[in-house]
Amino acid sequence: MLMGGLATDYCVKATTLDARGAGLDVVVREDAVRAVNLEPGDAQRALKEMAGRGVPLASVERMLA
Repeated sequence: MLMGGLATDYCVKATTLDARGAGLDVVVREDAVRAVNLEPGDAQRALKEMAGRGVPLASVERMLA
């Protein structure tokens, strides 16, 4: 499953981690997500948490390379 959407630090993170927990393969497109960032750095913390749980992070640039 290729994941994109709003908001990285809430909906995207929750959906991605739920999908991983259900055994689905998920890849987050960093260039297709945006964060709310109520606190500075929320987006980066969310991406780091998802990556730490085995979710690959990708972008169109890296996918085409």
